[in-house]
Amino acid sequence: MNILLILLGCNISYLLNDRITTAVKFASNFNNTNVNWFLSGGIKNPNEDLITEADKMAKEISKFEQIYVNDKTGSKWNYIYDTIATNTAENFIMAKNFLDEKPNEYSEIYIITSSFHHNRAKKIAEKIIDKDIKWILGDAELHDSRYWETIHIKNVDIDVNKAINKFHK
Repeated sequence: MNILLILLGCNISYLLNDRITTAVKFASNFNNTNVNWFLSGGIKNPNEDLITEADKMAKEISKFEQIYVNDKTGSKWNYIYDTIATNTAENFIMAKNFLDEKPNEYSEIYIITSSFHHNRAKKIAEKIIDKDIKWILGDAELHDSRYWETIHIKNVDIDVNKAINKFHK
């Protein structure tokens, strides 16, 4: 059995760490399974950061790998890096490109994000990914997270079109 965990990046460390922790807790339940981590996130602001969100995720996940992946579970964790995407629509374009290369590789596909981000992420995913996907949601949010989502959700079509045009010229 091969599963794919698509972990969406975030440039806010607190939220990113919650997504990582949520994903690791979920992944630790699998025995005798290849868990493939699609770590999606580039550098949103090059003036503030030099490390991609995908690289940050891999570093944190690897700290847990020794605990949850061993000879007893028979599981194996593999990492696929998307270091290019800088927003949710781009995350899904890159994930779709990856999935298109391996159309029948995964028995289950999960997307991990924050609960407050779910509605918008789901709308975007439905426009880009044509696979059956399941959602794993972290609880962390900032005091204004839900407010900003009400603003960003109005731009779903624009964001998707920009991402498509950026990567599929």
